[in-house]
Amino acid sequence: MQIIYPSEERVMASDETKPRGEIDLLRFVQNGLDGAGAEWSRSGRLIATYLRDNWEQLPYQTGASIAAAVGLSEMTVIRFIRQLGFANLKEFKAALRPPTDSDAEEMGNIRRRLKLDPLNQRTLEKSLGRELEAVAAAYRLTTLPRWGDCVEAILKARQVSVLGFQASRGLAIDFSSRLQYVRPGVRYVQDHAGILTEVFDMAHESHCLVLVDTHAYARKAVLLAQRAREMAMPLIFVTDSFTNRAYDFTEMVLQGETYVETFWDSPASLAIILNLLIDSVANRLGGEVSKRTEQLHEMGHYFAEFDHRTSRLARSQGEPDAAG
Repeated sequence: MQIIYPSEERVMASDETKPRGEIDLLRFVQNGLDGAGAEWSRSGRLIATYLRDNWEQLPYQTGASIAAAVGLSEMTVIRFIRQLGFANLKEFKAALRPPTDSDAEEMGNIRRRLKLDPLNQRTLEKSLGRELEAVAAAYRLTTLPRWGDCVEAILKARQVSVLGFQASRGLAIDFSSRLQYVRPGVRYVQDHAGILTEVFDMAHESHCLVLVDTHAYARKAVLLAQRAREMAMPLIFVTDSFTNRAYDFTEMVLQGETYVETFWDSPASLAIILNLLIDSVANRLGGEVSKRTEQLHEMGHYFAEFDHRTSRLARSQGEPDAAG
């Protein structure tokens, strides 16, 4: 994939050429990231990526908060906003349209249907709102060009290695286990030797690496990502939005919103992203998936891996139970 790092200079847009409205503005930012229209520096691309991926939260952001999130100075952020044709961040945010009344009403209906605990209702409602926004943002990722790049990388690779570190390990294991039902050549890397030989032995093969980790990244995850970049190994990095450091290693970054104001950050959006990746790959493979799942289900029956006696599906189809 070609990575474009455009130049810093750009003449400020006039009022006639300035993007108007949220949709035009979002499209303008996306086109810039795709290399069309205005040329941006690497720092500009980082800022634009953050703006695009955190669109719903932008009305509540400041120049300082955006700068802290992308690891740049506030002046660099303001300079990029001016490159977009706006005098300052306030003018930029004025172009953003708030959610429609129907969207807000639907969100309220969902909250009311859940009947949250009144003793903790205010806190949980706020968390629910953030969680629902995170789910929507995860689905919006499927409309981006880099989503297609990630799906294509998984489809083209003969072997797919999946790794997760620390608390993210469970997500990675679940993803690899379910992706195995969609296509062959998928494995979760156990790293028994401690030096990830299972990954690097595949460096010169048709190979794709899927890494799942959240901020602060595990030290081994960073070292692995660095080496994968050096070896030109296709890397898909599924992570949260607390930092954009993953873009130092690959353009195939899928970020989920995990901050929902609960005791621990919520991994729900990351699980959704991984599930949607499997769905996209399965849709591209078509009939091949049905053949493979049938084969694996047969193997499951052979090894008596599954107990279908409590399955509603089995009962509805009249399947005999395991004892039969």
